Amino acid sequence: VDCVIPYGVGGFVCGGADGTVSVYEKTDEKELYKRVKHFVIKQSPGARVTALALSPTDETLLCSTDDNQMYEVDMSNVDVVKSEDIECSLFTQGHHTQGVTGVDLCVRKPLAVTCSSDKSVRVWNYLDKADEICKFFAEEAHSVAFHPSGLHVLVGFSDKLRLCNLLMDDIRPYREFSIKGCRECSFSNGGKYFAAVNGPVIQVYNMYTCENVGNCRGHGGKVTGIAFSADDKRLISTGLDGAVYEWSLSTFQREKENVIKSNEYASVAVAPDDGHVYAVGSDATLKQLDGEDLMLDEEFALGTDRGESGRPVETLNRPAETFTRVRLTNGGRRLFAATSTGAVRAYGLDGGRVVGEGKEYKELRCHAGPVTGMRVNFDDTLLFCVGEDGVLSVFDVKERAMEGATKAGEGMVFAQEVLMTKADLEDIRSRMHELEVQVNELTLQGEYQLRLKDLNMNEKIKDLTDKFQGELEGERSKYEALLQEKNELEMDFADQMKTTENKHAQAMAATESSFQNKILNEIERYQALVEEKEELNRGWDEQNTALAESHDRLVADLTEEFAGKLQDEQMHSETLRLQLEDSRAAANERENQLEEDADLEIDELKEKYELRLKEQRDVSLRLKGENGIMKKKFTTMQKSIAEQKDEIAGLFTDKKNLYATIADLEKDVAGLKREIRDRDETIGDKEKRIYDLKKKNQELEKFKFVLDFKIKELKRTIEPREQDISDMKNQITEMDKELERYNKSNTHLDLTIKDLRNKLLGMGQDVKRKQKAIEDRDSAIHSFQKDLHEATKHVQTPKRLAEEVKSLYAKHMTQKIDDKPPDKDIQREYNRQREYLEKTIDQFKRKLAKDVETHKKDNMALMNQNVALIKEINELRRETKMLRQSTSKASAPAPSAHSSGRLASKLGSRAGSRGGDDGLVREVETARLEIATLRAESDAKDARIAELEEYIAEGEAIPEPASVVRVATPEKASGAVRIPTLAASAEVDEHAAATRIQAVHRGRVAREEVKVKKLVSGALENVARGDDS
Repeated sequence: VDCVIPYGVGGFVCGGADGTVSVYEKTDEKELYKRVKHFVIKQSPGARVTALALSPTDETLLCSTDDNQMYEVDMSNVDVVKSEDIECSLFTQGHHTQGVTGVDLCVRKPLAVTCSSDKSVRVWNYLDKADEICKFFAEEAHSVAFHPSGLHVLVGFSDKLRLCNLLMDDIRPYREFSIKGCRECSFSNGGKYFAAVNGPVIQVYNMYTCENVGNCRGHGGKVTGIAFSADDKRLISTGLDGAVYEWSLSTFQREKENVIKSNEYASVAVAPDDGHVYAVGSDATLKQLDGEDLMLDEEFALGTDRGESGRPVETLNRPAETFTRVRLTNGGRRLFAATSTGAVRAYGLDGGRVVGEGKEYKELRCHAGPVTGMRVNFDDTLLFCVGEDGVLSVFDVKERAMEGATKAGEGMVFAQEVLMTKADLEDIRSRMHELEVQVNELTLQGEYQLRLKDLNMNEKIKDLTDKFQGELEGERSKYEALLQEKNELEMDFADQMKTTENKHAQAMAATESSFQNKILNEIERYQALVEEKEELNRGWDEQNTALAESHDRLVADLTEEFAGKLQDEQMHSETLRLQLEDSRAAANERENQLEEDADLEIDELKEKYELRLKEQRDVSLRLKGENGIMKKKFTTMQKSIAEQKDEIAGLFTDKKNLYATIADLEKDVAGLKREIRDRDETIGDKEKRIYDLKKKNQELEKFKFVLDFKIKELKRTIEPREQDISDMKNQITEMDKELERYNKSNTHLDLTIKDLRNKLLGMGQDVKRKQKAIEDRDSAIHSFQKDLHEATKHVQTPKRLAEEVKSLYAKHMTQKIDDKPPDKDIQREYNRQREYLEKTIDQFKRKLAKDVETHKKDNMALMNQNVALIKEINELRRETKMLRQSTSKASAPAPSAHSSGRLASKLGSRAGSRGGDDGLVREVETARLEIATLRAESDAKDARIAELEEYIAEGEAIPEPASVVRVATPEKASGAVRIPTLAASAEVDEHAAATRIQAVHRGRVAREEVKVKKLVSGALENVARGDDS
């Protein structure tokens, strides 16, 4: 047993080994105490209960165990619950049961992760101060690192290094690395790489591909600390070999070094500006190294204590205490160093150097063992420390000048997203579907049970109504009997009261008369004693006077003879005086005794009759109480009857509502049936339409077969293309693409100019409205000033002044000022209208995107048609060329009329082909001119946009744009295309521009079709003539 506390009346509760808690109560038997309950804390098997505490009402028991856990037990029903059924729950949250070996923080979320020798990894929310995720693994965890995104955790176990996904409620490994006993690991500041220590080697991996990008080899002992530079280009490491190395992450070669073989380094930190490096080790000193060459700049000993003046003074080094960890704030203004005794020191930094040569610091002892890890959050407001005592300590970091200005997490926007696997999501969806099905089943079952209950309740209501009616009649008869009995009792009680009052009055009168007589007799006795006393006083006075006179006569003669006798007489006189006083005292005593006896008799009689009167009053009160009880019972019965009536009425109302609901559901069922019939008819119509479409599809397939055959026939007649024609085709394609790109850029620029002009118009309208409002206000102020000036003329006449002020109020207060807040219904309607307009805008945006996509597809289709036609033109050119070659080889010395005609037709066809070539060249030149024109217009629009942005930035008025002269290409041959240049003015509409471009494309396609037809007809004629020759 390790702890005992009192419990209940004379009992106690004790706790001890194996998590056992026993409850004892005091008994009257031979054994003073008896164990009534004995239970075990199942969550901590094998742990010892080290402390117990009870609430003031003995309803809650808190148990603390030696594995750093605290449990809560409900003691309110411990007497009736079995020992094995007593539940022990965590009082706040779980804690590490053994020493914490690592800690790290997340940048984008308020989360901290810790790992411990108890094989657990825990994720903490330091804003809510709660343990969000806890997972136990099969191996002991030595180190941990948190990815800046907060979605991944790197944990070094005894057997492997595991990269885990941080899910919503789990830590799930998804990649393992064969690194055993990794004591140090860290992510880069950007999160792209992570480094892990494998003995004396530092292995660097790519976070996203998990590929080993390089290894840093060179330490002669185990690596104990690693730190990335601010730009993630360099890596600083320390080891047990006393070396501090700087590695390049591009070549993974060692660039700088500092070696002190007598020292075993434990931790390292790099300044944000890479100006200094700080390291601690086994020599109990904090070393400040220059970031340029890693040379020792300064070192500060651990053994400093504060003297009487509060300033630290140097003392002998304490051999049992060393620095274990060092950490810098992200702003580089504070340096924290932890010791092996659980203390944390805070040093100030100025320009990267320690303030006060390391003697000005603030030390806090927060752990019962060595500190194993330290981290500072991103905004430098919190310091996290962990130690071998299993505790995670969190400190507020504040500058003296800014103390209390900010809190942890203020001014930062943390990410809210979490990871979830697809399997978990599907499980949740399936579970939701199952729950929905269960809800529907339960709803139907509940409705059925409700109907059964309605029937049962109606029967019960009928039975209860009959029963209560009978009981009500019986109670009414009982009430009438009790009322009659009460009236009789009241009459009897009134008679008894009158008789008792008469008897009491008679007894009082007799008692008063008897006591009056006794008092008179005592008064007479008292007067007689007073007279006797006065007589005795007179006798003694006379005797005394006689003796005094005789004494006075004999004094002169007997002075010398009777001196002794005089003394005797004086003594005798004193004795007589004393006897007189005694007689007076006895008389007074007798008088007092007589008075006391009379008072005692009076009090006894008074108490006797007061007791009788009290008894009568008690009887009366008891009767009144019984009467009140009967009244309460009667009112209670009336209330219960009224409540039963109300309940019956409510059940009838519920019955009516249920009938109405049933009727509504039946109407809904009928409507659904009608809808099903309508849909069946619609499905029949659709099937008919599908049948017709299938027939049309078969016919179209037949046409397709015929067309495919024709296409194959035409393809067989096509010969390979020449290289120059293919180059020309590629050039035309590129020019078309460039033209399309410039059209898109022009469209975008037109939209931008339109938006800017709309903003400008809106700003101008706002300025005009404000100017008008200012003018109206100035005129109103001027009018008020004028009227006020007229009113001040009547300052000497208060009555006239009051009339003028009233007229001012009536004139200028034209509307009532209402400070009431806006109506909630109006605000709700406003919000609804706003949501509707936002949804409408979203629909318009989606429609616009669809229209743009459709327009793009149409343009692409036209371009494809254009390319196909150009291909056909090139093929026909090749055929004409071949025909020319064949005709040139044929020679005729004396052409006949037929041959001369045939030659003329050939020349005509050749001229036609040249005309076609010239038309194609003209089209190319026209396209080039159009591209140049569009480029000029794009440059003009860019310049206009820049000019508008400058005017808007400077807040000046925007001048009207200068008109741009339209440029048109001269009309040449019939195949040339005349394309007007778009004006650079903002009035040109986007739709008009798109329409012109589409018209140009359509005209070009039509002209090319005409040319192709002409070329094909000419080629066929040439081929026919060549065959004849």
